[in-house]
Amino acid sequence: MSVGQSVFDKKVVWHLSYSCPYCGKAIALDNTDAIPNEMRKDILAKEGSWNLIVLEKEQRATVVTKILPEAMSLSLPEAMKLKKKMPGSVFIGTKSETARLKQLLAAESLKA
Repeated sequence: MSVGQSVFDKKVVWHLSYSCPYCGKAIALDNTDAIPNEMRKDILAKEGSWNLIVLEKEQRATVVTKILPEAMSLSLPEAMKLKKKMPGSVFIGTKSETARLKQLLAAESLKA
C-alpha cells in the first residue's frame, strides 16, 4: 500500500493506492478530508518533516496571522502564539501541508 499527499486547488489531498501482487487489481483513493494519523505518520517517515519559516514581521506578520489561522483552523489564542513566533518557524508538518501554507502566503506576496 502506498500513501502520499499533494496540493490541489489550495487544499491538501491525500492519496492511497494498492496493487494486489496476486491478481493485479489496483485500488486508488483520493480524499481532501483530514488524513488519518497513521497515514500522516507514514508520509512523515518517508518525506521527513518540513518547516515553514515566515520572514514577515510587524504589520505584515499581522496579515500572516489572518491567513494561517484560518487555513490551519486555529483558535484566537493559538493565532496570537503564531504571531509571536514571527519572523521564524511557525509550522512543522508534511511537505504538502507546508507547501500549501506557503502558497497561501505567496498569493498575498508574503515571504516564507
